[in-house]
Amino acid sequence: MGRKRNPERDQSLRRYIESGGKMTLDELAAAAGVPKARISKWKSEDKWEEKLKEATKKRGGQPGNKNAGGRTPAKDGNKNAVTHGAYAKAGIEDIAPEEVEKIKQALQGDNIQRMQDELQSLLIRKSYLEGLLKQYTDPEAEGQYYVDKIVHMVVPKGIEEQQQEQETGIETGLAQDPEAGAAGGSSEKLKTAMKSIIKASAFDRAMKVEAELNRLHGRIIKQLDSMKSYEMEQQRLQLEERKYNLARQKLTGEIDIDDETEEIIDEPTAESGCE
Repeated sequence: MGRKRNPERDQSLRRYIESGGKMTLDELAAAAGVPKARISKWKSEDKWEEKLKEATKKRGGQPGNKNAGGRTPAKDGNKNAVTHGAYAKAGIEDIAPEEVEKIKQALQGDNIQRMQDELQSLLIRKSYLEGLLKQYTDPEAEGQYYVDKIVHMVVPKGIEEQQQEQETGIETGLAQDPEAGAAGGSSEKLKTAMKSIIKASAFDRAMKVEAELNRLHGRIIKQLDSMKSYEMEQQRLQLEERKYNLARQKLTGEIDIDDETEEIIDEPTAESGCE
């Protein structure tokens, strides 16, 4: 009869995948209570790297994840999650009122409304990004660093910690593992073992904003070209319509046109038409 499979073998694989492949062999060995060499053997025999790649391809939230449910500040326009701001959606409320008036005045004309709305959105975003670029290139911003991302590495809580929580009635830590419960096993509580803060300099952010501005300039030029082409097409259609009406009136005898000069020779009056 073969040896019973160690339950920590599958648990270690799950921890490795949940960490995005960032948990080291030492950390996994400590969590499973086995030697590092055994973790290395499990990783090789069970093809952890292949399973990690398959797991990262899956889209959508994990079972039991309710982070996206209901209303959140971010859904209501809160920009707490914005980093350098180059890709953030900009609205008319994000730029100065005088800039709004300049943009509206620039759009006075006879162009189709849809093109006007599109150009207005592009110009609003351009003004918003220019404000960000000015902020990051300000001499006072030199040497400053901005938080781009905070990464938590989580590990299972120890038995003593869980017992202490049960006695005190106070739970601490990051989250409760939804995967274990969904798989039919016992739920496992996690805690933050290490927190990494990724920061960017004002120069780094300025480069990202400037790159987005360059792309936006191209879109604005393209939109202006489209509006110009539309105006020229409208003028051509009006001219063709006029030619058509003149030809129709000539054929019906409403007006007399010189074939050589194409000028109107005589146009019947209301009185002559009644005689």
